[in-house]
Amino acid sequence: MIELFIVSIVQGITEFIPVSSSLHLIIYSKLFSNKPLSLILISSMHMGSAIALIIFLLFDLRSKYKTFINFKFIKVLIVATLPIFIVGLFFFEILEDVSEITTLMIFSTIFFGILLYISDYYSDAKKSLKDISFSDSLLIGIFQCFSLLPGASRSASIIISSRFLKIDRESSILMSAILSAPVILGAFVLGIYKVDFNNIVGNQLVFDIALSLGFSMISSYIVLKIFYKYSRVNGFGIFAAYRIILGFLLFLQL
Repeated sequence: MIELFIVSIVQGITEFIPVSSSLHLIIYSKLFSNKPLSLILISSMHMGSAIALIIFLLFDLRSKYKTFINFKFIKVLIVATLPIFIVGLFFFEILEDVSEITTLMIFSTIFFGILLYISDYYSDAKKSLKDISFSDSLLIGIFQCFSLLPGASRSASIIISSRFLKIDRESSILMSAILSAPVILGAFVLGIYKVDFNNIVGNQLVFDIALSLGFSMISSYIVLKIFYKYSRVNGFGIFAAYRIILGFLLFLQL
């Protein structure tokens, strides 16, 4: 139970901030665990993060409702989501099997950390959510596909592209959070599809699923709320520095 608690917390903490959640789960498994997580538990953690996002949008961002339900903004989200869905369908099998810390993963961690700092520090932010055009959303969607690279991070890829497109920090965070929903749900559906339910028996597994979902949901919600409040004012420099330091530490361990 302790291991499940820690893994769920790690996944929840890293889901919405601009670091790679998959990389951190691999690091944890290499340092503290010898057995891989089952697909059903990983899927449960993703669902916990999705529920946390819904709670955040409903209860913490009520002032943004008019923007979120605007038909133009909904179309912007659809355009931004299509590229990663198309690319992800082709590469899901390959990415799912990544379980080792590779040179590519380390490079992505450092490189996207540098891009995160540059895009945030030098951005001439002028656009809010309602100002995002269809061309902006398409470019964000295309750049989001780079998050499929191990170590890159979906959140980082969206925030980087948004800041380069002169979208303000708050709107960049919200775009990253909202665009995570279809990706998380897509990963959940594909994960559930691949689960062999004939081998799933026992009350213990049901209990573990409930715990992983609950722990992930709570940690995801708390971190998302803190991340939103902190970074819309202070930016993403702390996450860029963390990525770069982590990348070099991993490089030294190769």
